[in-house]
Amino acid sequence: MLRTFFLLTLTLILPVFSHAQVISIAQARSQPAGSTVTVRGVVTNGDELGKIRYLQDGTAGIAAFPGAGSAPGFEATVVSGDSIQVTGTLVVFHGLLEISPITDWQVVSKNNPLPEPKSITLAGISDALEGQLVRIDCVSFNDAGGVFTTSGTYGIVDGNGVAADVYIRAGHPLQGTPVPPATVNLTAILSEYDDFQLLPRDAGDLVASPCFFFTEKPDQSDIQKNSFTVSWKTNQVSSATLRYGTTPTPSNEIALPMLTLTHTYSLNGLQPGTIYWIQIEAKHNGDVIQSETIPFATQSLSSGAIKVFFNHAIDESSANGLTPAGQSFNAVLDETLARIAGAQQTIDVSVYNNNRIDITNALKLAHANGVRVRYVAAIDGSSPALNPAPPFPVIYGNSAALMHNKFMVIDADLTDQCWVMSGSMNWTTGNMTEDFNNTLFIQDQSLARTYQLEFEEMWGSSGNFPDNANSRFGAAKKDNTPHKFIIGNIPVESWFSPSDRVTNRITEAIQTADSEALFALLTFTKDEPANALIDAFNNGVQVRGMIENTGDQGTEFNYLISQGVNVQHHSLGGTLHHKYGVIDASLSGSAPLVITGSHNWTFSAETANDENTLIIHDADIATLYKAEFERRWVENTTSTKAPAGQSFQVFPNPATTSIAITGGMQGKVSICDATGKEYLYDLLHSSGTTSLSVAQLPVGQYFAIIRTSHGTTTVPFQKVQR
Repeated sequence: MLRTFFLLTLTLILPVFSHAQVISIAQARSQPAGSTVTVRGVVTNGDELGKIRYLQDGTAGIAAFPGAGSAPGFEATVVSGDSIQVTGTLVVFHGLLEISPITDWQVVSKNNPLPEPKSITLAGISDALEGQLVRIDCVSFNDAGGVFTTSGTYGIVDGNGVAADVYIRAGHPLQGTPVPPATVNLTAILSEYDDFQLLPRDAGDLVASPCFFFTEKPDQSDIQKNSFTVSWKTNQVSSATLRYGTTPTPSNEIALPMLTLTHTYSLNGLQPGTIYWIQIEAKHNGDVIQSETIPFATQSLSSGAIKVFFNHAIDESSANGLTPAGQSFNAVLDETLARIAGAQQTIDVSVYNNNRIDITNALKLAHANGVRVRYVAAIDGSSPALNPAPPFPVIYGNSAALMHNKFMVIDADLTDQCWVMSGSMNWTTGNMTEDFNNTLFIQDQSLARTYQLEFEEMWGSSGNFPDNANSRFGAAKKDNTPHKFIIGNIPVESWFSPSDRVTNRITEAIQTADSEALFALLTFTKDEPANALIDAFNNGVQVRGMIENTGDQGTEFNYLISQGVNVQHHSLGGTLHHKYGVIDASLSGSAPLVITGSHNWTFSAETANDENTLIIHDADIATLYKAEFERRWVENTTSTKAPAGQSFQVFPNPATTSIAITGGMQGKVSICDATGKEYLYDLLHSSGTTSLSVAQLPVGQYFAIIRTSHGTTTVPFQKVQR
């Protein structure tokens, strides 16, 4: 009897395993997607990373995600330190190999010691380490001293100047805590979402550790045709070796033996219109660190002409006697066709969509005349003008998001013939004739070679035909192009999404405003530029803006209105497809600039889409964009009568349980708090009164935002306790 009880007890406490063959995680990782595998390993995280669990054995690491069709209870049961056996299907989700769905799982044992993190540098990150705990010493955060305020990526750099991203999800233990103000030793799980991400689990993964590092990575200034200045800083006095060359593996070296914290060196004897890669090796008391290899460009011998086109007329009374190169659809089209026809050697096109047979035929003719034509199109963008397939090669890109570029590069290697086309316009009849867009043609070899470099990252090669194995789109791309230029006498910045943290550049540009900030956008959902505009408004800057898509998820429209910013919904026929901002165009002695390109001020543009952005520091160009804005602004605010605030009434005010809105006009109403958070949404009745319950709202100040076909108005009211 005792023996029977013992056997029964043993049966109850021993795990019951499936009969699937257990293989090592390394073996599992070598199987193709769609394979069913069974692995065992120790779990290295809990619910701080959500439902996903990462596990390791002695060979490798892998993610397990309880997606649809998974055996129940996985995420509620499995915790860090558990040894588990998992059976499921291998899938690749945004680049991350994971087991999902999990068809069977068991906890083998609990409270196991975690695997020792592998000590690496950021340059050593690779697929071989995916899913494993890693440790990187001497890491500093780009937002050092700030706060992990929102979910998303936070840039880091190690002691060698190599950059990477840390990802903090919503509800993570670090959310709301200070970003380390100094260097740390970082422990994290190496994951991937289109590009590698490091996932710390809690504050214990960020251990303060003083070390030798770059406090400012190499930067460029005083850009000339045959020279530029390179500057950098270290936290300890150091000597340095500056390496430079015209390839990403520079071989020329200059020894800089002086011990100092701030380093500056003027690099002379360079070629005009050329991209040079720079790397710094710094030494302090036997410690050696190396920066990233960073591309910089010299000023070119090109004319520097910047031709601005709008496809609709501007307000010439606001242009101070200036005129754009064109202000009609036909002007833009003629320039586009003329540039294609004038190409002598090469044409590289990266345009979201294309239904213009005339433009495609011009490319076909150029190809027939011996010009190398290469074309990057969007997988999800409709391009019927490329069907049937043209005689030149086309690659379709960004399966994870949008290939949203609108640029063309012509004859990048010809100083006087090269051109870059940029702006917001797609090659479709509707976008060119009905919608509102801007296009620039820029004659500059340094910029042309930079855009060609970006093109070839998507193309996957520098040759005539694409290399799909090396092609990179979206978050897989690297920050590997020059950013600063002198075009003619005009300072210009070039940025590509999502590798270059373009939202920060837009925000920094807005923060320079002293007098006026204008913006015209298809959609606006990114907090940082919205907060910069509100800060500018609160500091006395005149802020005005127009947004086409005011109902997009996460729109900043209501938030800006609630903070007093004069922003209008673009309500005319024809889509406001612009993505531009204009700073201080009318202020003498200021630093006027224009932000333009394909990048909407959105989360997707920042993190996933392929986009191109130019920031042009020039008073005349800013004036032209202001004149375009003023024409659209007047049309938008006078062609339809905005509902006057007094024509709508909200009562009672203050309110306790409900409010009534009267106004006798059909439309929509939303209730937002002072932060722009939307609580209620309803339709207005065309006659009589619309009643809304506010009993569930916290006590505080609210806004009824009323939208009709005639415009938008905001009526404030207060919710009080019953």
